[in-house]
Amino acid sequence: MKNILVILVAFGIFTSSYSQTKKSFGIRGGINLSNLSNADLDQKTSGYFSVFGHFKFSDLYALQPEIGYSNQGGSVKNTSAIDDIEIYYISFSAINKFFVKDSGFHFLIGPGLDFDVDDTIIGLSNNNEGNDITFIDVTFNVGIGIEFKNGLGIEARYKQGLVDVFSGSWHNFDSELYENEIQHNTVFQLGLFYKFNF
Repeated sequence: MKNILVILVAFGIFTSSYSQTKKSFGIRGGINLSNLSNADLDQKTSGYFSVFGHFKFSDLYALQPEIGYSNQGGSVKNTSAIDDIEIYYISFSAINKFFVKDSGFHFLIGPGLDFDVDDTIIGLSNNNEGNDITFIDVTFNVGIGIEFKNGLGIEARYKQGLVDVFSGSWHNFDSELYENEIQHNTVFQLGLFYKFNF
């Protein structure tokens, strides 16, 4: 009987706190400045776009799950040799936002999963053999931003990949660097977001 009572009380507290959560959704987009670690590449400029849910549990904390698209990779210095490295990801992230009291300024941190579009069932960019990019990348996101009262905001993020980008025998460059070193995604994102308030 005591266990049932404890469960009911805990459920009541959880339900009450969730019902008081401010829930909304929004869109975000901007530019990616991406590269690969341990690679003889230049930074590549591309873009990202995502939609998100926003669950604000208090004035100081919000959880923001996101799903989006991100174009990453690197720019080849000698363009006459081979094409730039283009990696297209579908991204899932769980961003934790910590707000400065009585302001829209916030810090953000959270994990993510990026799925290479070429090697998924969708196969949007290459319908035949995919590519030699590792199918999934585990990412770590950190950044800062400011949100205005009208729902518009600006954010700067750094996204670090934690999984070796290249699988199999990918050696388009005439170098042993790609055989002996591990390449990770490194991405700096700068963009806008808009949160629809209810």
